[in-house]
Amino acid sequence: MHELGICDALLKMMRSVAEEEKLKNVQSITVEVGTLSGVVPHFLTDCWQAVIDGTEFEGTDMLVETVEGRAQCMECGEEFVADLERLKCPNCGGNKLTPISGTDLTLKEVLEGF
Repeated sequence: MHELGICDALLKMMRSVAEEEKLKNVQSITVEVGTLSGVVPHFLTDCWQAVIDGTEFEGTDMLVETVEGRAQCMECGEEFVADLERLKCPNCGGNKLTPISGTDLTLKEVLEGF
């Protein structure tokens, strides 16, 4: 489960951001997850709770926003919405694809409480 390693990296990032920005009470973080990233959003949120348990960020919520994956067929040039379940061109049935978007995981926002 690579989501655990991702959450560990996010925790390290949060410590750095909190120190740099002098944040006292981080209420939530928002993460964008591409549908072609291979990351399972509910595994990510479950792992986040485990990773922050007992830390200064315990109780910090993780909000996950999904970013649609898009791909282009290298055979016919068709551009389309793609996900890991259906990796074939809807136009020609080709499976040689180039991802255009939806492969990233991004820390989008850190929200500080009062």
